[in-house]
Amino acid sequence: MKRTIVLTLSFAGVLLLLALYLVYRQRAAQPGEQFRIRDTQKIRRISFRRDTARLELRRQDGTWRVNGRWQVRPRAMKVLQKVLATMEVRSPLSGELPQRVMEDTASIHTEVRVYGAFLLLKHFEVYLNEKIPGGNMMRLKGKKEWYIVRVPGEEINPAALFVTDPWYWRDLTLFRFLPGEVIAVEIKYGADKSNGFRAGRDTLTDRVSFVPADPSLRGYPVDTARVRKFLSYFQVLECDAWDRSLSAAQQDSILRQTPLYEVDVTARDDRHFRMRIYPLPARDTSAAPGGKDPDVARAWVEPQKEMVLIKYYRIDPFLFTADDLLLKLP
Repeated sequence: MKRTIVLTLSFAGVLLLLALYLVYRQRAAQPGEQFRIRDTQKIRRISFRRDTARLELRRQDGTWRVNGRWQVRPRAMKVLQKVLATMEVRSPLSGELPQRVMEDTASIHTEVRVYGAFLLLKHFEVYLNEKIPGGNMMRLKGKKEWYIVRVPGEEINPAALFVTDPWYWRDLTLFRFLPGEVIAVEIKYGADKSNGFRAGRDTLTDRVSFVPADPSLRGYPVDTARVRKFLSYFQVLECDAWDRSLSAAQQDSILRQTPLYEVDVTARDDRHFRMRIYPLPARDTSAAPGGKDPDVARAWVEPQKEMVLIKYYRIDPFLFTADDLLLKLP
């Protein structure tokens, strides 16, 4: 009797698994599901291959990294995950168009693999070409049918998101400190030494220290509340691009110049961030008197030891002068 019950339950279990498998296969075969990964939390690794270029995005300890080197821009990863979760087939492609696209030297062909913890979840080919209605055509690897794919409700061409340039994915964050972690900031002005200062606070007593570069200002009382507020500004700073336009000789030439400003941030556990800011030559000198870009600067940053492009509005909140933090005497 027990053996009969066990056999019956086993048979029912096999039928249930078979039914679930068939439902899954039928659902996966639907045009809207061919390329979609509804649960993006399952994704652990994404690889792109375009000609000889290869790129891998891998999630490690909850953080996405580019080729095992740099942290991925959170916004870029969020958009890619949305595309993978929602993209659907708009229409199939037939006739000679797919063949013409594949032969067109202007077409950009990318092979995409998406992995879970252990298994390959999706493997498809993508062509990016303006001649295609919708700008893209995609097919599952090994299949013959090509499709135009879209993201419902969005003006996004999903094929444009499968980028093999690691600099596109690299996080633009230069530093990120928690509230209260910054204990000292030093500002230097290249053109006017008297404007500089060093401000800090003792983490045990919370007492504020302030030393202006100009000796004549050292007798003035300090606005301690404003110094604390100033230190609190140094939590997150992003650049606008990693500057890859300079040769080694050009970079060395810039670093030998006197910077417009220097910023040195000290945080707990002896962590440091340093930035030297230089003017960027204007592209249109008629619109920018003096030949300097009024909106964007170059900056050498450490510990990255790289040059970046950064808009002035991002650093303006940091550029206090010494008398900004002093109490004015009557």
